[in-house]
Amino acid sequence: MRFSSYNIFTAPLSNGEHILLNGLTGLMDMIDEEAYEVVSSYAKEESIPLEIMDKIEVIRDHFLERGYLTELTPEEEVAKAESIAFELSSKRDPDQWSVVLVPNLGCNYRCTYCFEKEGGYPSKVMTKEEVDAVFKIIKDKIGPGENITLYGGEPLAKENRELIEYILKKCEEIDNTCFAVTNAHDLEHYMDLLGRKKISSVQITVDGPREIHNSRRIALDRESSYDKIMKNIETALKETDVSVYMRINVDLRNSPYILDLLDDLDNRGILNNPSFGVLANNVVGVGELTLVNEGFQKLSDIVQKRYPKIDYAFSGRASDTEERFFPAVNLGQKIPLRVSVCGADNNLRVFAPEGAIYPCWSCVGGSDDVIGFYDESGSIRWNPETNEKWTRKMVGYKTKCIRCRFAFICGGGCIRPALPNEESANIYDCDYYNNQFEDQLVKYTDSFLAAGNDSCRSTESKGSVGNETRADYQQKSRGDEHEK
Repeated sequence: MRFSSYNIFTAPLSNGEHILLNGLTGLMDMIDEEAYEVVSSYAKEESIPLEIMDKIEVIRDHFLERGYLTELTPEEEVAKAESIAFELSSKRDPDQWSVVLVPNLGCNYRCTYCFEKEGGYPSKVMTKEEVDAVFKIIKDKIGPGENITLYGGEPLAKENRELIEYILKKCEEIDNTCFAVTNAHDLEHYMDLLGRKKISSVQITVDGPREIHNSRRIALDRESSYDKIMKNIETALKETDVSVYMRINVDLRNSPYILDLLDDLDNRGILNNPSFGVLANNVVGVGELTLVNEGFQKLSDIVQKRYPKIDYAFSGRASDTEERFFPAVNLGQKIPLRVSVCGADNNLRVFAPEGAIYPCWSCVGGSDDVIGFYDESGSIRWNPETNEKWTRKMVGYKTKCIRCRFAFICGGGCIRPALPNEESANIYDCDYYNNQFEDQLVKYTDSFLAAGNDSCRSTESKGSVGNETRADYQQKSRGDEHEK
């Protein structure tokens, strides 16, 4: 018998206890220092000495039941992990889609880090017949009330106005609204289409104060993109009930200027508007200029001192940890396990002009990742080879990931195509889970204790009685780890 290779254990909490959780069962317990010393000392041993087994006899059955102890060899446990991955994957419904529409591939910006620049932003626009075909295809694949994402190119370019009106009409017919990823340069042409039953929310990228932003997100007409965007955001928040989410793509070049941006947003009365939110993400594919998790944490600490209400926006993967561990820490429930961070390997469908269907919006415009073609009759011709390539991005197929103790907590990281200058598509995720996750879990759990809770409960499993746990919930989207 040995300790599971998928055990995760932390440094002591403020009350002296340690967190022990298992990445295969999703179960978590609080253990004292004596138990921690045994678990940590023999974590990598192939067998536990008999005298140690005698020492932990009181908790042995409990540890076996919850997966902390195992009679499987390391390789047998990896095989078990693969089996769990395929079982979890089989429970996902491939007939319930997340739908993205790409009205056009052209764009009125030339952002320095955009992945689509390799394709040259071709002047391809969806026809109304293609829109009709898409809605015929998706009518039974998406539930009422769900958002359909508008992506590009630049979906809300002024030239697209008539097409967007047509798309919104089709959405209304099936009781759906739209979420748009837009640079907002032409947003003044869409004010009457913004609102809860139309384009209910928009994501707008601003990368710093005026000079920094304008040097990274360059308008084709050379107009100050910053001034145009800010004016449109102010108008949208004043005249419509649209929700505005500002995305800040951060790397080492613009991170020193983020507070200047926040100060300007505050001075304009945007930052505290109840319909406004902000979320920072690291730019990928920029090599040594990538702001890794340690840098994000420093930025978060700086932001928190001046703007404590939005410190969540700069917490990086920490917010995901809080979200995923809320059921365990606060409610004593099992930690939800996952086999991917989005539906690109299963049910994300991105419909583009000229009949192309992509599995991920980070491959829009490319030819290597087209998983199928739709025609104006509403028929689909799938590409089995490309479909299989993306299906096999599920964590159970990843020989490195499936051996990682964080596999089902991380989900295998972003599965977008690899980008130039990027050694690993998941370098950011691996850095976080290997170097910061445990400390973040301790920090988060201690905040639960500091709020006056006596102690955590162990997470419950079928057939076992649980004790307490904790965490705080902050909903965050992982579905748009792209740079737009």
